[in-house]
Amino acid sequence: MKKTTLYLALFTTPAVIITAPAYIDAANDWQVENVENLIDQINPFSTTYEYYLIEAKNAYYSLSTYQQSYVRNSTTLFYYLGSTDNHQTYLKTFSDKMAAISARNSTFLRDIEEAYRYYHSLTTSQQAIIPNYLYLQLQNYMENIAKMKAVQLDFEKLSVLDSSYIYSYETAMKAYQLLPYDFRMLLTPVMSEKKREFETYISPANNRSVAQQVINEISKLSTSSSMEEVASVRAKYNGLTILQQNYVANYRDLLYIEEVQRKTSYGWDPYYIDEKEKSTDYPTNIEVSKKDQLYTVVMPVTEMKQYMNTKIAVSDTITLSIPYDSVPKTNNNDIVTMTIEEINEDSILFTASMYDENFEFSSYIDIEVKGLPSSTTIVRLDNDGEYIATPYRKIAYKNIIKTKTSAQFKVVNSRVQFFDTHADGHQYEIEQLAKRKIVSGVENGYYKPNTQVTLAQYAAMIARSMNITTNESYTYLDISGKWYETSIVALLETGILEHPNSNYFNAGKVVTRQEAAVLSIRMLQYAGVQISDPDYKKIPFTDFKQLSSSDRYFVATAYEFGIFDGKKNGEFDPNGKLTRSQMAKVLYKTLQIAKMI
Repeated sequence: MKKTTLYLALFTTPAVIITAPAYIDAANDWQVENVENLIDQINPFSTTYEYYLIEAKNAYYSLSTYQQSYVRNSTTLFYYLGSTDNHQTYLKTFSDKMAAISARNSTFLRDIEEAYRYYHSLTTSQQAIIPNYLYLQLQNYMENIAKMKAVQLDFEKLSVLDSSYIYSYETAMKAYQLLPYDFRMLLTPVMSEKKREFETYISPANNRSVAQQVINEISKLSTSSSMEEVASVRAKYNGLTILQQNYVANYRDLLYIEEVQRKTSYGWDPYYIDEKEKSTDYPTNIEVSKKDQLYTVVMPVTEMKQYMNTKIAVSDTITLSIPYDSVPKTNNNDIVTMTIEEINEDSILFTASMYDENFEFSSYIDIEVKGLPSSTTIVRLDNDGEYIATPYRKIAYKNIIKTKTSAQFKVVNSRVQFFDTHADGHQYEIEQLAKRKIVSGVENGYYKPNTQVTLAQYAAMIARSMNITTNESYTYLDISGKWYETSIVALLETGILEHPNSNYFNAGKVVTRQEAAVLSIRMLQYAGVQISDPDYKKIPFTDFKQLSSSDRYFVATAYEFGIFDGKKNGEFDPNGKLTRSQMAKVLYKTLQIAKMI
């Protein structure tokens, strides 16, 4: 029967295919099928990956050329054979990066984050060949970094002026002790500093000594003392810790003298508060209405308090606080209409108008929002639909947004970290400014803290942080059409920047320490911060007298506010170039004083 079939095939089949007898396929089907099954077992996500890859490879090459042509999934085998060498390269690179991680190295944290970045740059199949123990080790490193940064942030937030200082300190120390040894050692310098600060804080001898200085200052006052003298002593008392204030035995004398001054009959007293305005009750003749999620406030200017902010309770969670000078005197008989629309749980739209036209306040007003999570960040929507920085600060359970114009505000969760700021002394300020979208990294997750800052860059950061905008333009040849043009023009309008005496603004020059001091004080003036004349006799800089008289004012005032310190050699170094790290510290401190952060 087989012979008959074969003879018929010879007569009916073209000659080109008689070299592949059918009985050979049938006899060797099991070998081909075995290879196919082995290839099907190759799984890059399995620990048996290399075993089946090698078995399938050996079985495949043991077949004849003819049998190999019948392996249906041979393409899959070739794919894995072609990629396995690359996989081994990735595995070796990752293993080397993990092996290089050592707490003894100054690059300890950077090496961990470099390994983490490399792992997440791999494809899923490439990640599958990484041993599980290495992956778990990397995850453990990253979790400990996060815990360490949280403890560092807790240390940075400690302030002896907070009423909850002792509790906050003890909580931070407990979290510090729970860190693994290697990560705890990285925080030892800041921990030691905070420990010394705490020991000083609770030291009765030190507290009595500091308090005695204020006691002496108060004893020198009388009801005939000038307002400036009394205000200076009040500032010193307010600068004491709670424990130190408890030692000031003659504090009632200071209160009495302040009370006498408030009731002075010698003209208008800026510290005087009318009896009608001592009440903290909200105005009754300002209308607040609600429709769905839209609140409307109708405020006659005549109902505003003159010597303290007019507070308007819009809802259980939103309160407006409006200074008297925020509405120009020419509008005394007018009405300001404000609306607040709660678009959703994390976004509100604020508008201000007068006679149905958009109204801009002369100075910042406050929008107090209660109940937001402590980890959130507030941003605002610009005309291009992008979320940008907005000035606000957090006090206990409420966030206080500062604005002069209508705007939409949004609450977001934002956390920014840079690969090169862990050892930087101003890491906290850098990350806080970045979280608020005031500063940004340079490239690929790096901040480059030691890079110098140009005037154009600094102007943009100031304008963002204080929400200073403009639609005007100037004809300086070197800023026209540039990304920073609007920021520079806006700061020129406010007086924070000065007009140069040429057709060029020179925006590319590096900002000096003296120029940064000038910009900081002008920012505070624009924000409405009360600034007293500095005491030049108390300025410790050895090169202070070399400054011009106008520069001395700005440098001395910046020193008294704590914005600038001197160098180790005792100099201020006015011509020293400002770095991105130093800029973050200066800008953050200035915004803190302006109550915008």
